[in-house]
Amino acid sequence: MPGLRLETMPEKAMQIEQAVITKLLAYAAAKKISDPIIRDLLPDEDLKGATAMGVSGHIWRQNVSALLVGTVYSGTNPDDRAFAIYKVQGTLNEPITVTIKFYDGTARSRLLDIWQVEAAWMEKDKVGYCNPEDVIFYGVSKGYNIDFTGGKNTGIDGVILGGKVVEPRGKTITAGRVM
Repeated sequence: MPGLRLETMPEKAMQIEQAVITKLLAYAAAKKISDPIIRDLLPDEDLKGATAMGVSGHIWRQNVSALLVGTVYSGTNPDDRAFAIYKVQGTLNEPITVTIKFYDGTARSRLLDIWQVEAAWMEKDKVGYCNPEDVIFYGVSKGYNIDFTGGKNTGIDGVILGGKVVEPRGKTITAGRVM
């Protein structure tokens, strides 16, 4: 069943993350990405959204409008990078975002999933995970569009899209290991 679930058990969360890593490594092998490395998804490097809204660096911040849907991240992966998103976490005491929509293609050609994230914000850690089979996946040279919908307030939100990236070693980082 697509969507988001609340996962409070650390071992379940680790199983979901490991399933994502396994999927990305299999994808890298199929696409012949040489010397693949897995790393965390970074907003400025991978999603190009932070600089577009005037925030620089690897900071998870989004400009969200009350009761409106707005594109926060949009772009096309390079031909040697793919990423998967499997969790969402709020960093502010009072998050603004109520839903996140994931589209295939920069022109919103196909809606992949909608995460209703308000329930996650009610939890102490403000974290929600998707099921391993429902991970949001964007392959090499694929476009993506990620929209946020605000609740009753407008402002800058702090929503982390937890994900992993596979790419050739040295493209972004040189250290690390394949997990």
